[in-house]
Amino acid sequence: MNKNKEYSKIIFALILLILIPTTALAWNDCPYNETDCPSPGECSRYIDTDNDKICDWSQLPPKDRDNGIYGIINLESENKQSKIMYHLLPISLLLIIFYAITHILSRKKIISIVNHRKIWNVLLLISFLISGILGILLIIKINFNIINFLPFNALFWHVETGIAMFIICVIHIIERRYYFKNLFKK
Repeated sequence: MNKNKEYSKIIFALILLILIPTTALAWNDCPYNETDCPSPGECSRYIDTDNDKICDWSQLPPKDRDNGIYGIINLESENKQSKIMYHLLPISLLLIIFYAITHILSRKKIISIVNHRKIWNVLLLISFLISGILGILLIIKINFNIINFLPFNALFWHVETGIAMFIICVIHIIERRYYFKNLFKK
């Protein structure tokens, strides 16, 4: 019994590592859609790591800037939108590896099959709730023409959790394929 508690703690720690996003310095991700926000900034999130007296959140990363001959920074809104990268492969690989770990642990009877399924049902529920809530907040923002009432990029996190939800959903369907197969038999 004591061994199962130990493994439960390990599984819980792994789940936390997956759910707690690691954030790096987020260039080009101003929560207020500002561009070239000058020092000291209009919000409490002002940060200037490259010492150019412009908030890093409101400009492209230094490597993506078009400095031209006169050092003018090109921050067109179309360029900003095209620079957003979503993490399909890292999220997919992380979830597949974590699934393989919990599957192997359940096959070796280190954790029960019930606990293995609970872990994945909870992850599916959490990803669904986060993606759904962010989707509703984005709809409210669009329908009521509210400008940036969230302190983070809701669309980015909506898509990221949507990717996780899709991968977990595929795992869920594969794991329960016999149920679905029997469901459609005459």
